[in-house]
Amino acid sequence: MPPHLALILVIGFISILLYIEVKWSGETGLAIWIISLWLLYSGSKGLGVFFKINTTIEAGSIPDRYFLLGLGVFGILILLKRRFQWQLTFKKNWLFMLILAYMLLSVTWSSVPGISFRRWGREFIVLIVACLLLSETNPLKAFFSTFRKVIYIYLPLSLVLIKYFPAFGREYNRWTGELMWVGMASQKNGLALFCAFSAIFLIWSLWKGLGNRGLLESKLPLLVDASMLVLAIYLMTGPKRTINYSVTSFLSLLTGLIAVLIVKQTTKKQLRLGKGVIAVVLLIILIGTFMPLSGKIQVKGLAQILGRSETLTGRTDIWNSLLPYAKKHMILGYGYGGFWTTYLRETIASNAHNGYLDTILTMGLIGLILFSCFLIKFVSVSSKLIDNEWNSAIFFLGIIFMYLVHNIGETLLGEFQSLPSALILLMSFLINEGHLQNNKEEISVT
Repeated sequence: MPPHLALILVIGFISILLYIEVKWSGETGLAIWIISLWLLYSGSKGLGVFFKINTTIEAGSIPDRYFLLGLGVFGILILLKRRFQWQLTFKKNWLFMLILAYMLLSVTWSSVPGISFRRWGREFIVLIVACLLLSETNPLKAFFSTFRKVIYIYLPLSLVLIKYFPAFGREYNRWTGELMWVGMASQKNGLALFCAFSAIFLIWSLWKGLGNRGLLESKLPLLVDASMLVLAIYLMTGPKRTINYSVTSFLSLLTGLIAVLIVKQTTKKQLRLGKGVIAVVLLIILIGTFMPLSGKIQVKGLAQILGRSETLTGRTDIWNSLLPYAKKHMILGYGYGGFWTTYLRETIASNAHNGYLDTILTMGLIGLILFSCFLIKFVSVSSKLIDNEWNSAIFFLGIIFMYLVHNIGETLLGEFQSLPSALILLMSFLINEGHLQNNKEEISVT
């Protein structure tokens, strides 16, 4: 099939899926599409890549810059029209506002303050998107609707890029020549993680839908979600159809499913989660932080079990190369957006392959403590809001545990502009605003 014909057919298919989603959820309007577009963009490789614009991390991409600026301006105009209560929202989400302020402050000691400030501007757009979500009539329903829209667009487009546009959808390992599927993402683990997040959401949605058949007007939404789940798993297993194609994403999905099952059963038995969940979160953060600082894997045989080398595909080598840099600025870091340069990416790696170490490099131990407090608060408040086995906070906890585990082998922590981190932020805003209280309403929207 000619590539452009395949693209047209897929666009038509996506249009049908979006029509079904809008008809089922009833969530439409400019604000909803701005949130959806931004989430789609945050998980993709960027407009500059699709336009084949050669640039560097320092120069940035002009199409991406103006696209984000446009979304930000439209978002602010909508919020002003709706007379959004900024001050009240900032007060309820004070910890995020503190992190955002510290990011901005750290720009002052960055070696490239201009570049750092531009990158911080993207974080500010995340705040606008979160406020747009809260300004909706039913923010929780809007959240699930926007995420579902993104899944319906992202997965089919990734498939068509992989199959018919290999220049965008495929990459080859520069050392081994191994074929890698990247789809809409910038690298293979990005695609695999999006598939993992999509999979747990779709499993949760199907599970909840089948458990409440009387509330469904049609089986069509369930069939669509089931087909997207199959596609997510297919893309996640990669060209060789193996579960260890992206080990970090597979372990993240497994962790999320186990967390949801345990929390759901605990709630069903009317047992309190209490401090146990917080203790587990702290343990994962400590392990994720100590592992790169020690430069080795503490669990013997773990790499072999996962089908990887003793260095976890070179991760320990990367950590050891970055440790001297981290020790020089351990407390404050190099400033937000001030560490990674084109030179370091070419000589060491594209990132630290550990979110905890990456956060130390950019914002120091202070930044890591702030982000850890943010995540712990998220888990603590979510746990308190669970009062039945279908509460959406259970799904939120599954996502947060996936996020924590994934940061051990990949970089997500230390920013909110990437899709996984953005989802965490949007969920935290919903929780802090008290939008998970009405569980009868939740059952009908997810």
